[in-house]
Amino acid sequence: MKSINPSWKLIGILVPIVILAFFYSITLNLVIFGASLAILAFSKVRWSAAAKIMIPVAVLAVGMYMTGAKFHAGANIGIGAGNALLSDAALENGLQLGSRVLAFAGFGLLFVMTTDMMALVRSMEQQLHFPAKFVYGLLAAFQILPNMQQEYRKTKAAFWARGIYPIPVSPKLLVPLMVKAVRWSEALAAAMESKGFDEKAGRTIYHPVRMRPVDYAFPFLTTGLLVLGIVFL
Repeated sequence: MKSINPSWKLIGILVPIVILAFFYSITLNLVIFGASLAILAFSKVRWSAAAKIMIPVAVLAVGMYMTGAKFHAGANIGIGAGNALLSDAALENGLQLGSRVLAFAGFGLLFVMTTDMMALVRSMEQQLHFPAKFVYGLLAAFQILPNMQQEYRKTKAAFWARGIYPIPVSPKLLVPLMVKAVRWSEALAAAMESKGFDEKAGRTIYHPVRMRPVDYAFPFLTTGLLVLGIVFL
């Protein structure tokens, strides 16, 4: 999975996601989630990072299950020992909603854990022909993120030194960070203009992203497998 062209990988995952949104099959959803985890295992990803992503996904899946089962029209069919009994339709509705979260999360994990974001941006320019201004903006944003994290920690430490302990999303922390981000973007734009950047001018490619037959076949393979799953599951 890591060797697939990032742009075509994105297409090969987005198309099945759109198709899956129109179908409700618990078995299909669970098979997709299991297949995604199996592919990730063969792709040698960092499971510690994947586990951190799966924690909120699991919470959301359980929440969607409880919501679907509790508020389904046929949820309460009787009272036994003081507790409402769940009908089969309510249980199925909850499983459908919960398993859909897992299926979509499986697709997302499959893309995020096997894709280099820098390679994705370069591929967008070379294969999908995105405007150069948009591509360079994304590249600049990815490069600025580590600086933003460092400045956030510095600002928080400065408040702690004064005996002030703001919450992680406090405006006291975010407003200075936003101001610095705007200044960085202005400095970067001025630097690019001073170097003669012109989005319409022809340019060579320092990091070419190659295309192989398997890259072209990937979207058709994933979509075809999903269609087979819809037909037989």
